[in-house]
Amino acid sequence: MMKLILSLTLIWTLSSTAEALECWHSEGTDIGRNELLPCYSTELCATVALQENDNGTFTQDTIRSCLPSSIFSEGKHTFSSSVGLASMAASVHLCNTDGCNSQVIPHPGVQKENNLQCFTCDDPSSAVCDKTLQCVGGQDRCMNVTVGDDSGNTTRLFGCVSANLCRKPSQLLDLPFLHEPKCCESSFCNSAWSVKLNVIPLLFGLFTLIVY
Repeated sequence: MMKLILSLTLIWTLSSTAEALECWHSEGTDIGRNELLPCYSTELCATVALQENDNGTFTQDTIRSCLPSSIFSEGKHTFSSSVGLASMAASVHLCNTDGCNSQVIPHPGVQKENNLQCFTCDDPSSAVCDKTLQCVGGQDRCMNVTVGDDSGNTTRLFGCVSANLCRKPSQLLDLPFLHEPKCCESSFCNSAWSVKLNVIPLLFGLFTLIVY
């Protein structure tokens, strides 16, 4: 019986890794000093061109990693969100062959204003989120979401987001203190509830954590 159990365990292990891709894992445009590393059999290779603007400080980065195919499909995607004075946009390319994420992809660049406006808080010390935020690029939803920390403190964030980020965060990360975002399609539909913001907006860290 023990031999049978060990044999079945070995077969399962081999079958779960047999089709796993090897992908580049790196940060920045230079992959020459990095190695190909195996992913899980349920993951794809990914290149992410990420840009952030935090209160006027603009940064760009390129990240290569594995991402779960159950959430991100093969091909090209764009993600975008804005909360108060911070914004994030990312171009993502996912592929399905070993080492295919070596390519350099362009960053989203300047996002043009669209027709959607949402409520936000532009001051972390504000008690009411009633400021107008102009959405840009592919941000086609208003949203509010509750985030928290290990101490039980919670914060509500309001702003603009692309529809592909309006998913239950537990599908993206195992973070029990990050609740499902509430997204809606019309201007100012993300009710400007009274809140007390006492931390820096965390939504942009979500996407960064996903791709690292």
